[in-house]
Amino acid sequence: MSKAADLAKFIAGSGRVLQTVSTNDMTAASFTGTSSVDPKTVISLAITPSATSSKVLITGFISIGGLYSNHSAAFDYIGVRLKRGSTVIGETTDLSSATTVHGGDATGASPMHSVVKDAGYSASRPASVPFHFVDSPSTTSETTYNIQGVIEHSGSTKTMLRNIGGYNYNNDEMASGTCQLTLMEISG
Repeated sequence: MSKAADLAKFIAGSGRVLQTVSTNDMTAASFTGTSSVDPKTVISLAITPSATSSKVLITGFISIGGLYSNHSAAFDYIGVRLKRGSTVIGETTDLSSATTVHGGDATGASPMHSVVKDAGYSASRPASVPFHFVDSPSTTSETTYNIQGVIEHSGSTKTMLRNIGGYNYNNDEMASGTCQLTLMEISG
């Protein structure tokens, strides 16, 4: 095959990046009543795929933690939930393997896209939780991806902070992070 034919095959083939959109959020915010049953959208972004066969690579991280004055002990976990519009994506729908591993019924487990272990006093140690997923939206309509944060403590709801943590009377312990979200359309 000639170099021109190889180049034409590559250009027409799948796996090429067709477009990239990106956003970041550097502002602090608080979200009340956050748990695995009521996650809060931390950052979102829209993309309009050019073909129904395209994939969308979702990548980034969110910086979240808990409000110290609301809850000063360790959380069960800090997590990320991905949504295409209102549809949850990037999580397991089959907990049978969890049931097998634990030797008991795990159907009440809370699937997440990604989680991090709580670092102790969550408000003074916010976490940057990464996410990375390839979605198949099967549309050429504008599609919004919502990245949601979760702080879980035995099923109770707590106040989640974005991009800030620490004690307000001790600035040496305050940490101010950022949230990043990138969407890439990949030819199918």
